[in-house]
Amino acid sequence: MIWLATMLLAHADDTPSFGGDVAVGVAGGALLNDWVERGRHGAVFGRYDAFLVDRTAAGPRLGLSLWGAATAWPLPERSEAGVVSTFRYTQYGLMSVLRADPELPVGYLGGIGFGRLDLSDWYGGPNYLPTATIEAGARTRLGERPFVDTLVRAHWAQARDATGLGFEEWWMIQLAVTVGFHVE
Repeated sequence: MIWLATMLLAHADDTPSFGGDVAVGVAGGALLNDWVERGRHGAVFGRYDAFLVDRTAAGPRLGLSLWGAATAWPLPERSEAGVVSTFRYTQYGLMSVLRADPELPVGYLGGIGFGRLDLSDWYGGPNYLPTATIEAGARTRLGERPFVDTLVRAHWAQARDATGLGFEEWWMIQLAVTVGFHVE
């Protein structure tokens, strides 16, 4: 907390500025649940990270990330009444993120937050699961503004089962690779 206050006060006399990163990429992973027959799947992934300081500020940056993902090939499969079929989902959320100094050739990144997983055809009807998300990884600098992120992401949710009498756990583990750009 002292570090954050010091960082904000150090930039108080500077011209007001902020930082932002934009990234898009792919993710592969597993969705683990009793309803899911084969959870291996792919996804497209995008995010916008906003920071209190721009990329020229020394040291780590604390910010918020708005992100979204949707299924891509291969699609996961579900099992309902003995019938196996593919399904799609969309997912989005907001995270608190910490990024290493943008000037480092390879730096750390991490985040924790909440989101929502939308299943439009769960047991014949829609199901919307609130999720908790955590991520960690490495950022490789490609030049003054471009970078590549390699991330491990984990999502957790709990929902009523098909009978409505109990609860079931939903876990998703993903490895994501994104190409990004420091907006400022």
